[in-house]
Amino acid sequence: MKPDKNIIDKVLNNTASPDEAKQIANWFATDEGQAYLSHRLASESAEIGEEEIDEWTKGSIPTDRMQKRFLEQIKPRHQSWKIWKAVAVIIPFLLLSTALGFLADKTGIFSETQYVEIVVPYGERMQVILQDGTTVELNSATTLRYPKQFGLFSRKVELYGEGYFKVEKETSRPFSVETKHLKIAVTGTQFNVKAYPEDSRIFVTLDEGGVLLKGAGDKEYHLIPGEMAVYDWQSGKCGINRPEDIDSVKAWRTNSLNFYMAPLRDIIKVMERQYDTRFIINDSTLLDSKYTLSTSKVNVADVLHDLEMVSRIEFVEVEENTFEIRIKQ
Repeated sequence: MKPDKNIIDKVLNNTASPDEAKQIANWFATDEGQAYLSHRLASESAEIGEEEIDEWTKGSIPTDRMQKRFLEQIKPRHQSWKIWKAVAVIIPFLLLSTALGFLADKTGIFSETQYVEIVVPYGERMQVILQDGTTVELNSATTLRYPKQFGLFSRKVELYGEGYFKVEKETSRPFSVETKHLKIAVTGTQFNVKAYPEDSRIFVTLDEGGVLLKGAGDKEYHLIPGEMAVYDWQSGKCGINRPEDIDSVKAWRTNSLNFYMAPLRDIIKVMERQYDTRFIINDSTLLDSKYTLSTSKVNVADVLHDLEMVSRIEFVEVEENTFEIRIKQ
């Protein structure tokens, strides 16, 4: 009996539980399972060439004989679909097992999914290179979670905080970034995501390529280069605009700060993350005051001095890395 398609997809995408993986592996050993998998591999791989297969495996195939056998099974050539379907049903189990074993070894589709979690503390930044060559620059107070081995047909990561992605293009394995309230689907592109869990808004800014955002109620929003999406997960509303200075969005990557008519509450929140510092404010009405500031200074005291120059407030250090905000006398 054919298992539920959702469970099959989970196994092939490397998101299934160990019990689900064992169930599907046993079914793949049956005639029905072999026929299904052969057809699935054929349809998914119809347009895949040897170079793209190399990108999948990221490693050499042990022998020429194994490579030939592998290519013959996942890329049928000069055969109609009907002929392939007929042939697939009678593929010897041993031959199919060889290809399945190779794929399983490279993708881990029959093993329990293991995840890596990168946590960037306050005051620090980090760059991560994923196994497909995708690079991710992570801002302070950010968590990135990803599988040690991507699935056969998808690449999924989770982001809680802010990151800049340069995604390696693999048409057959789309890349997606999942935040707590928004999913971002891409193929190969460069974009910035700001999605701190404590913030009510998520910002996605596209530099190159294209992305598709999926929010509440399966609503979708397309971005083109130069656009920014501001998604309010509490209301489910999403606005798309074209910032005049898109570089300011990515200023954190060079330890710079750029604010334009930003409320003080937002400014100090960013500074707490980026400089690992703390602020005490006794007059909450000051938090709504808006300021414009652009600086690339590294020392927090120098940054606060610049902010004092354009505001009516001052910062008094009461203990190490802790400042009290007061109105200037």
